[in-house]
Amino acid sequence: MSNGASATYTQSPVTRKKWRGRSYVSLLLFIIATLLTPIAVIGHWGHETIANPEQYIDTVGPLAEDPEIQQAVSETVSDAIIEKVDTSQVASGLVGVIVPNEALSNLLSGPIKAGIDGLIRGAVDKFVTSDAFQEAWIRINELAQKGFIAALTGDPTGPVQFVGDELVLDISSLLQEVQTSLVDEGIDIAGLVTIPDSDAQVVLLDSPELAQARAIYSLTSPFLAVILLITAGLFMVSVLLATRRARTTVAVGITVVTWSLTLQYLLGRAEEGFVNSFAGSLFENAAAAFYNQLLTYLLLAVQGLLLLGAVVIVLGWFCGSTGLASTVRGSIDKGLVEIGQRLPAALAAIGRPMREYAPFVRWGLLVIWLVTVFAFGSVTLERTLGWTALLLGVLTIAQILMHAPDDSAPEHRPSDALPSSTT
Repeated sequence: MSNGASATYTQSPVTRKKWRGRSYVSLLLFIIATLLTPIAVIGHWGHETIANPEQYIDTVGPLAEDPEIQQAVSETVSDAIIEKVDTSQVASGLVGVIVPNEALSNLLSGPIKAGIDGLIRGAVDKFVTSDAFQEAWIRINELAQKGFIAALTGDPTGPVQFVGDELVLDISSLLQEVQTSLVDEGIDIAGLVTIPDSDAQVVLLDSPELAQARAIYSLTSPFLAVILLITAGLFMVSVLLATRRARTTVAVGITVVTWSLTLQYLLGRAEEGFVNSFAGSLFENAAAAFYNQLLTYLLLAVQGLLLLGAVVIVLGWFCGSTGLASTVRGSIDKGLVEIGQRLPAALAAIGRPMREYAPFVRWGLLVIWLVTVFAFGSVTLERTLGWTALLLGVLTIAQILMHAPDDSAPEHRPSDALPSSTT
């Protein structure tokens, strides 16, 4: 145990009681942050991906080019149009005019109906592979995103609605787009169909958990934008209050790594349940593609947190009092001191206040890094790696400046050295 730690236990009972109180608070905050971590990760993803219109479109937009999505949309729209057109009645009426014989008319109406259905399906297939479908897909998903958020907040006017345990999407606007395309392709009969403003509905999901999701969203939506930052802040305060900060820092890193690996595993298992929820529907084959695309940013966030946890573990070890950590820290500090002493004396004006307030400088930079990583944009592997590298670079520069030549300063100050902590 270091001298600082020993001093803690040789102080008065009042002081020891104060440290024990801080330890209890630190432990409590650590437990709360640990429990909040998975909720914060998923909540942050939901806010950034689903509640954010631009991010949502960036996420689902590429699905318009996925063959399975195109096939699912084509089948859904074709079936809806064929039902609206009532090709059986059209074929029977057409044959009845040409062939008065009822038996012969019934015999011919079947192949003619199949031919009309084939024309419609062929035209719809052509439409879903066109640029027009790409544009329609974006417009429909913009409406669907707004409708989904409206449905979660209880607004009954959007294209996405909760009907009992079902999540239903109105595809009237898509039918109108396809209807125009069919008429342009020469299938004039499609133009005779009147599509109401809100009539064609497709069940997206049927699960009793949807009502729970709606209730959870209504309670947590005000905090989703900052819940990840709050969780990270709780971990940081827990470290600040801990009597053994290095160990607590390592524990935070292990917790983050453990939750990251657990979430990766659970997301893989959840895909099976998600796909099964579409079993028997026209979107059964497209469900996996939709799931993987929609959760892209969540997976990236989990990877980013995995990297972050590893960095925190290394940081905690580096600041610890083990023999190897002390040796490594001493070697690095010696090198930074040598570099700092070669700096122009004019830089002492910058280095002196930084040296005097070294702990505040370091913790201030950590807070800025924390806010930048978790409060602005999605947490991804690239962003986490980039901002962490920048933080380490700035900390290194600050440490060098603290050792700039300064005739007015003592030759050695405890705060000059790289931070260390008890284990």
